[in-house]
Amino acid sequence: MEKKDLILDSMLELLAEKKGESCSVSEIAKKAGIAKGGMYYYFKSKEEVFDALVERTYQNIIDDCQNIASSSGENAIEKLKHLYIHYRSSIISSDLDAYLHKPQNAGIHQKSLAKILTSLSPIVAQIIEQGNEEKVFHCTYPLELSETIISVFCFLLDPGIFNWTPKQIERKLTVIVSMFECELGVTKGCIDFFI
Repeated sequence: MEKKDLILDSMLELLAEKKGESCSVSEIAKKAGIAKGGMYYYFKSKEEVFDALVERTYQNIIDDCQNIASSSGENAIEKLKHLYIHYRSSIISSDLDAYLHKPQNAGIHQKSLAKILTSLSPIVAQIIEQGNEEKVFHCTYPLELSETIISVFCFLLDPGIFNWTPKQIERKLTVIVSMFECELGVTKGCIDFFI
């Protein structure tokens, strides 16, 4: 394992031990079993370690989604369903998620949401463009539609930001699906897997 990953894994362990908030660079280095100077070779601060941990976590999810979009053998609707199910079931550490949602970490959280939006939108747009080629979708603005839909999942449906009831979530998803169907030019119920 590379030292950089060892440091990130150690930060994740400290978060699990509820020490992430108060830990120092020295404590992260000690947990990783490396010298403090060695730690500074990779990261200048605890904040940089945390940024890199968030980046790595979301990059793995994004890479998986890109693999789904680039795979052969599935039509666009199947790929969209497969990607949605994978994304919604992707697990990030509950300790990392809790840390991200603390008010003092709003900046890092905002960066992570922007990363998801800017990285995942082109992947969803790629699937919509495939659907346009297959003549199952009739979407004029695939990227912009993707950005709009993903922003709903990144922000509006983030349980760390909003505390919606299951009924409220269902209603919001019903509206999103209706808008998505309209913009894709598909029949009602075609993408009801979102609900």
